[in-house]
Amino acid sequence: MNRARIQELIEQRMSQRKGLYQVTLQDATHFTLNGHPYLLKKNYREAFNGDSLADRFSPLLTKYDYIVGDWGYDQLRLRGFYAKPGQGEEEQGVGCINDYLMEECNFGCPYFIIQNLEVAHPKRPRKPRTRRRGRAEISEEKKPLKEPALSKRRHQEVRRVKGKGNRTKLVVRTRKDD
Repeated sequence: MNRARIQELIEQRMSQRKGLYQVTLQDATHFTLNGHPYLLKKNYREAFNGDSLADRFSPLLTKYDYIVGDWGYDQLRLRGFYAKPGQGEEEQGVGCINDYLMEECNFGCPYFIIQNLEVAHPKRPRKPRTRRRGRAEISEEKKPLKEPALSKRRHQEVRRVKGKGNRTKLVVRTRKDD
């Protein structure tokens, strides 16, 4: 793909997402995104822009307690963080927001932190329980196959042959029918 084709695909994707989400400001720190309430905790260098947030927002971000938006190369990047430890990976805890801003964002870039006031935790699929109580267990015993004694086999011939030392061996050969 050449650069013009990639830019064309980006513009096509942006036009599809345009108007998908609506941001309505209630006051300087409270706003709703499609009726879902959020609180603006920090707005470093006036980075918060409701229209840009609405264009870049994804429904996957509703499961996070905090969302950090940072600007780099005129693009808004959003990343979610959990408030309680143990909900996600260690890097997704609220204590790692400063590490994220220092290590993964451009130095001195404008950023904002918003708090999700109604977190929509995804439901985890339940594992079906297995019933053990009251179920009769069926056990099958394997019976070894019984072969007839060597002397009673009609299609085979059995001979005793001297082996090494004083040992004798039984040699079983299939009879040839003439």
